[in-house]
Order: sequence, then structure tokens, then C-alpha cells
Amino acid sequence: MNILITNDDGIDAQGLQVLKGVLSDHYSVFTIAPGTERSGCSNAIHMRTEINVEQIDEYSFAVDGFTADCVNIGLHSGLIPPVDLVISGINHGPNMGDDIYFSGTVAGARTAYIFGVSGIAVSIDSYQESDYFKDASYFILELLKDYPIHSKQSPWFLNINYPDLPCHAIKGIQYTQLGKRYYRDAYRIVKQSEKFLTLELDGTIENDQKAGSDVTELRNGYIVITPLSIDCTDYNYMNRLQKRATTNHIWKS
Repeated sequence: MNILITNDDGIDAQGLQVLKGVLSDHYSVFTIAPGTERSGCSNAIHMRTEINVEQIDEYSFAVDGFTADCVNIGLHSGLIPPVDLVISGINHGPNMGDDIYFSGTVAGARTAYIFGVSGIAVSIDSYQESDYFKDASYFILELLKDYPIHSKQSPWFLNINYPDLPCHAIKGIQYTQLGKRYYRDAYRIVKQSEKFLTLELDGTIENDQKAGSDVTELRNGYIVITPLSIDCTDYNYMNRLQKRATTNHIWKS
């Protein structure tokens, strides 16, 4: 099986390199990742502009672009053979709840899913260096045994968050729904002149402690797996509009 690994922390990030090392002993693994950190880039891609790609070795490429660029290149440039799975991570820091809309890590897996290839986003609950990237990598290795990777007709899209804990302290696995994150954002003025400001984003994040959510169960010491999709339709609101349409006159010009 051919696997493409990417991330938004940059190709030299510890999480990516450890995951690559573990999976390479069992699968054909190719790495296409940003040359520098691109956190918070979501699904941004380059259009109508050139992208520089540096070949590190036979299996690895550094891209002067975003995570979604890397996956798009991996799937459509011919630089690597066709892949059966895209894994984005292991990210430094969790991606839970509303994070998935900003996260470049999740966007890597989402981009694969958009193009009909299964994708997994993997994050660890630590913004610093972690002692448990290898444990998380072996968890992914075991997880792959249970999923029908080669089914192009029904690809899947998973978001996985792994606790920053030793194996004996992890309580198990929970399949969860997305939780709610509240971003209390604020911008600091770093520099100011007559016409220009230099701002820096600051603030805090608060969590809704809802039972069964990724936010809550990760904090409870579980590995959390959230199946995702890309259909953002508000079906409840659409049903309300459809009911309203049946009771209103239809105006025609």
C-alpha cells in the first residue's frame, strides 16, 4: 500500500518524522510537506502561481506552499505513484471541535477526501516536543489493519487526537462527535506608525465540556476518533424552509 504523509508543522517536524519512520517499515511511504510551518492555513492552496518543490530524497519533497498544496501535488503531479491513503500529522497540538476549520493538518486529510482518497488527520495533545509520538505512530499502524484502505468507492475521513500520555495511562478509544471551542481572540499592537500597524494574534480558548465530544473525551484520557465529512448543509434549517415554502404563495413574474 502507498501512503502519502503531510503536515502543517513543516517537513522536519518531529511528529511527521517519527510517523514516517514507523510506517515505512510496513508500507511504501512518501512525504510531501511544507518546507516551513504553515499552521492555521486551513484548505488554502496556490492558484495561478508557481510552487517551488525541493526533492529531499527518492520519497520526500518539501513544498513552498500549504498543506492542501502538498496533497494536491501528491495526487496529481506524477511526482509519486498513486496513493491509497493520505495521513496528515502527527500534529503538534490537538485539533478538536471548531479547530478543524482552521487546521492545516485536518485540511490535508480533507483534501484527500475531496479527491476520493481516504484521509486521516492525527494530532497529539501537546504543543511542545512529546515523548509519545512513537506510541501514537504505532497506534496508527494498528488502526490501519481495521480499515478498508483500497475502497475508492467509499473513502473515509478521520480526525484523531492522541493524549500526551504513556500507554498505561490511556483509558482506551472513544469514537466521538465534534465538540465546541470558544476562541477569545485579541490582537496586540506590536508596532505602530502614522499609517501602519503591526498586529499579533493573542487570546485564549475555552471548551464546552459536552459528554461524548472529542474535547471532553481527550481530556478524560482517551484516544478520540471523529469521523468527518465535507457536507456543511444545515439540514434542520433547510427542512424549516421547505415547510415554510409549502404554506406560502409561490410568486411568479
